[in-house]
Formats: sequence, C-alpha cells, structure tokens
Amino acid sequence: MLRLLIPKKYGNYADTFFLLGLARVIEYALKESKQKSEIQLIDQGTHYCIQFKKCVNLEPIAKIKYTSPFPVVKGKNTDISNIPEEANIFDTVEHDEARKVYHEFMLQQRGKERTEESPQPPDPRTQNGAILTSMRHDRNHNNLWLDGWKLRNYFGALIVALLEGFSKENATTELVAEFFETATGCKLPNASAVKIYLPNCVQGVNRVKADSNKVDSQKTDWLSLWLIANGLFNFGVAQKVKIAKSFEDWRLVALQPYDISLSKYEVVLKNLIIYNPPTGKHGAARFDAELVLKFCQELLNYNRAAAENKQDDFDDWDKPVNHFVNNFAGTHFGSKGQVYGVKEVFSLGLPAWICPHDYNELLDYQNVLNEHLNVVRALSIDDGHSELIAAYRDFISGNDLYQFFRFQVSYADYITKKLAGANARVALFSKQGLNLMIKNLSNNRYRQDDGDLNLTKIIENQGFLNIAKAINSATVYAGTICDKDNHTKDTGWERIYGLAQRLSSQSGSKKDFIIEIMSFLASYENENLRIDDDLRTLKKPRRIWTTKDDLDELIHLIDKYGSSLIANLLIAYGYAKGWGKSKDEDTENIKPAEEP
Repeated sequence: MLRLLIPKKYGNYADTFFLLGLARVIEYALKESKQKSEIQLIDQGTHYCIQFKKCVNLEPIAKIKYTSPFPVVKGKNTDISNIPEEANIFDTVEHDEARKVYHEFMLQQRGKERTEESPQPPDPRTQNGAILTSMRHDRNHNNLWLDGWKLRNYFGALIVALLEGFSKENATTELVAEFFETATGCKLPNASAVKIYLPNCVQGVNRVKADSNKVDSQKTDWLSLWLIANGLFNFGVAQKVKIAKSFEDWRLVALQPYDISLSKYEVVLKNLIIYNPPTGKHGAARFDAELVLKFCQELLNYNRAAAENKQDDFDDWDKPVNHFVNNFAGTHFGSKGQVYGVKEVFSLGLPAWICPHDYNELLDYQNVLNEHLNVVRALSIDDGHSELIAAYRDFISGNDLYQFFRFQVSYADYITKKLAGANARVALFSKQGLNLMIKNLSNNRYRQDDGDLNLTKIIENQGFLNIAKAINSATVYAGTICDKDNHTKDTGWERIYGLAQRLSSQSGSKKDFIIEIMSFLASYENENLRIDDDLRTLKKPRRIWTTKDDLDELIHLIDKYGSSLIANLLIAYGYAKGWGKSKDEDTENIKPAEEP
C-alpha cells in the first residue's frame, strides 16, 4: 500500500482536520509497527492524498496496542464522572495559566536568550482545548474519546480498516465501517455533530434542516467526527480575538496542506503556535495578517535550517510558500452571551511572491517579513486603524498587487500624520523590500499584448526613481524627524501632506495625473531653489534635484503602462525607507527610526 485517497465531503476546514487526524493515527501505527515511511500530504483538488514513501505492511499494524489520539478535555465545569481513571486528562485551566506565564515572561525578555529559570513553553494544543470548553463542546469531545476507548481492544483492526478503506477509489467512512465490522464483528457508534467540528451545523442542527420545519439533531458517523476531533485538537490554531471593548470572539483556523510532509507540517505549525503566535488583542484583521506573516516566517526558518544542514542537497528553492500549503481555512465564532454561533466561514491565502531562489534571497525575505510585521504591529483597532489593517490583510492573504497599493495610499497618509507629532517614530517598508516583493509578485491584471508585464523595467527606470525620491524627500524625510539614534533634527524643508491621496485620486486619467505630478515637481523645485543655498552653507542634507529628462521618462512609462500603475508605484516607493545617498546630495538623508 503506497497511498490513501480521502474525499473532501464537507467543503470547509473539517476536511483538513479529517485528513490530519487520519495522518496522525497512521503515523502512530507506523511507529509502533516499526515501519519507517515518510508521510506526504497532497491536495489533489476533489480529494486529499496521503502518500507513503515506502509500501506499508498491514499485518503488524493489526497487532498494535491502543493509544489515545487526543486526550480528555477538562475545564472548570466539565463533568468527567463517566471517564475512566486511566484516561489522560488535559486540564485547560492549568495549561492556559502556564501559557500566560510563558508569554508574559517572553514579553519581558524581549528576545533575550532562555535561561535555566525560564518557564517551560506551553503545550501547543492549549487554545484548542480552551475553545472546546469555552464553547461547551467538551462533553461532545469527551464522548468521542470515550467511544474510541471502548473500542481499544480492536484499535489495530480499526487502523487497518482505515488503511484498507481509503486505499480504494471513491472510499468513504461507511466502507471503512464495513471492513471493521467484517474483521471484528463490532459496529462503529454514531455521534451528534456540533458546530466546532462541522461549521455547517447550527447548534447541532444541519443548515438544510434548520431552514425547514425539522429540528432533529444532525447525525453523522462517529469515525468522521473522531478523526476531525483528533486533527482539530492537535493541529488547529485557535485564538480569542477582540472585536470591541471588553468583547471577544473565537477564531479557529486549519492550515490546508498542498504538498508537504507530515513531519515538516508538524514542526512548522508547532513552532508557530508555541514561539511565534499571532495575537488576538488587536482585532480579527490583525490576527489574520500576523498569522500569515508569522507562518511564512516559520516556514522560511525551517527551510533555512534544512539548507544549512543539508548544504547543496536542499531542493526546495524556487518554490513559493503556497507550494507547500494552500491557505488557512477558518471559522469565526461570534459570542452570543454564554454561547457561540458561527458568524463567518473564511479563507486566508498565502503570498506566492515569497519564493526564494537561493539561500541569500531567503535571508532577504526574512528581513522583508520583519518589515511587514513592524508595520502591522504599529496598527491597532483601539487607535482607529481598523480599515488600514483590513486593507493590509486583504493584500497579504492574496496575490493582488493592487490590494497592496490600496493599503499603501491610506498608509502614506497615516505616515505623514504620524511624523507630524513630536519625536514621532513610524514603521516603513524599505525600497529594497519593495523591489523583492514586486519582482516576484505575478498578477494577471498586469498583462500587455506582448506578454506579462515586467515591473522591473519600471522600478529600475532612473526617471521613476528620481521622482519617487523627490516625493520621499517632500513627505517622509521632511520637517522635524528622528535619526537612527532617535535624535530629533530639523531637515530645513517643509513636509507636504495629502500628496499620496492627490496622486491616487488623479491616477484614473493620464492627463490629470501628469498635471498633478507637474504641479508637485514645480512646487518641489521652487522649494529647492529657496532652501538649497542655506542647506549647503549649513552643511545639512540636501534634496535631490529632478530634471526634464526625469519627467519625460516618467511620461513615457505612463504612456506604456498606464497612469494608475505608475501612480501607485510612485506612492509605494515615495513613502518607503532605504533610499540612501544620491549623486545630487552632499550627505545621506536622515531616516526616522522604526517602531520596535
């Protein structure tokens, strides 16, 4: 036996948790039967595939002993009187307290190395247990465990039935149940579905039935729910998210495999949940954005370690992040007093532009991800940044460059307003980071008659760069700023406000946009004429001078690629950091310090 085929019958994260629960049970079976075979998780569209590197022998698996794939969950008010004494109890109260202690300690350490006095990292499954007790689904979860425990004498036969059943074309859990009954003479139990396992349930009632006059509880096969519970408890990412003052909802997501080994999947997800979890204290949109960014960080960290350990044998170059995993599929559970209802079923894509071609570029991408996280961490719903965060989330969870432009126009206005404050510090994207992101981001909206548009021709054009640098000098690095040592300095020239909005508003018309650019350049040149001699005398940083050739080159780019794309790229680069010294300046521009 070399592979299993698992159909997708739910159309939500239940399919993913079913796959992961099955893979984990098989992983245990292979280990106990002393068979070494790597498990590959593959998405084949209408179904998942579990691929074995070596052929699996069923005979020793039939003899393995029972193990608990997931523990019994106990909260403050959980009734476990019917649970046997030998059961492994997962006390969510104790684990949640240990998790709080660990994260408070790490916040105080702020990246310092661990010592012997450091608290132990929390169990990665803590929040998955907490969401079960919080939503009062611990009883259903524990009943699934109890039914599995009652079948403990036939545990090997159950796994063999799973392997035999899903090795067939168009396999179902009903077929698995038939194999199991034939081998043991026992029938598998039934179970009631709840919304945390199947988001298409409403308080345990199927949506189709809920829309009719029937109100009987939805029944599904026990085996499906048992595997979903196993996958959810061990591989789910759950977090309470703030949606208003003193008001929180639950968000639960599953990382959907595309082509990744189970061992790699487990390590990356575990490191994300334990050491680099997204926070829910600043709203759902920021949680989503941090989740995508931090997962990309952990995947690159894994690939970096693999490259360093295997040297030239590492073969995952030129593969984007979403080559390994598809996306995050999730459900938002809204609070309704003492109960939770399904508010939203959603999906978060992963950025295909994160695609290292070699080891050095992988390091560059890690720096870019840190920049993006710095920007996201500077925004909070408490400070009125909900729309900004949502716009960024729409970009990072997809592959549409225009979503980034939509965010950047609003963020440019935020930057200039923030810099107007005394001793202001603001997080910026870097010019180098934008280069890496834009060069690798493909988008079907950028197509010309001669094929795909090469954005590199725009962002490396000298006229474009000079005008973007002028925008930079008139907005970000203008007025009173803080240098890299956090010392306040006066640049000697005034900061322009609202420029990004004016350029964006006129970008729909080539004529109007050119007029707006010419108006800015005229004002910019007049300011240069007024202050340049004084800046030279005082030995202060001087601004770049733009020329007619720069404007001619920009107009040529507009004619070829359109005013909208050029306007958005000018705004993105004009409000970035990392421009450095140009030929027209005596000293390098002073840069504002970033937020930590």
